[in-house]
Parts: sequence; structure tokens; C-alpha cells
Amino acid sequence: MYPNYYNMYNPYYNFDNENRHMDKDAGNEELITLNEAIELIRKSVEDEKEDELFYDILIQQAPSEKEKSIIRGIRDDEIKHNHILKRLYYEFTGQMLPESTLKNNENQNMDYKSNLEKALFGELDAVSKYRKIMGVMPNGNSYTLLMSIMTDELRHANKYNYLIHHAR
Repeated sequence: MYPNYYNMYNPYYNFDNENRHMDKDAGNEELITLNEAIELIRKSVEDEKEDELFYDILIQQAPSEKEKSIIRGIRDDEIKHNHILKRLYYEFTGQMLPESTLKNNENQNMDYKSNLEKALFGELDAVSKYRKIMGVMPNGNSYTLLMSIMTDELRHANKYNYLIHHAR
């Protein structure tokens, strides 16, 4: 769907463009290189899979069908994010990421409200991560895809705030 104009193995594209990140030496954590962004994308694929499995636990814990439905919607977005991030990773590297073999056994013993709070802060952390990645996207298509993921994460945080407020 999106042309692969920016393969990281293309010697003609300078991924460590010093002019783009002059403040990096000043300690600004927000500014990263495209190679660092690609590594964050790789890690994000695993993070989105972990979120999907974690939200399956939350769905089981949710006390009402309304709450289950809200969390299912969030989980389904995480599945979509996983696919988008894998596609971006492939476009930048020419490499497919392997399918995840994660199995989530943790957090089953935590109570519902504690898990909601964990989910909320996970979503907020994701927003910061995607904001960093967006800052170095080389074209409008990749930027738009990451913006859609980031705005989904913000929506998810708002939904988790709602669920926490109504949790017993």
C-alpha cells in the first residue's frame, strides 16, 4: 500500500541526519534518530501484543457487558496497531518481524481496578513513545499511521479513566 522509499539499508538516505537532531546532545529525550525509532517500533510490536493479552484478562474481570465491550474495543485496536507497526517496520527495514509467542500469565491475581490503573498508565506511556517515533517519520504516510495509533492510545486512556471511575 505504501511505497518503500525509506529502506534503512539504502546507503543514499542518511538516517543519522545531524541537522535534524542538533539538540540531541543537549539531552533532549524527545529527539531520537530514525534508527532509534525503528528499534522502538520493533519493541512496540511486542508491547502491543502484551497489551492485547493483558486486555483479555481485563475482559474476563470486567463486571458488566458494557465494560467488557469497552475493553474489547480497546483490545481490538491494539491488534490493529500491531499490524500497522509490523508493516512500518517492514517498510523501513525490508525484514518481517516473527510472530509473537507471548503468553500472559501475570496480572491474573491483581484485582480489576488495579489492572485498570495499570492499563491506563500503559496507554499514557505508549503516547509518549509514539510521539517520539512520529518526530522522525520520513513521509506523511508513516506519520499519519503513527498519529492514528497515538490518538487511539489517548482515547484508550480516557476510556480507562471512565472505567476506573466506575470500578467498585
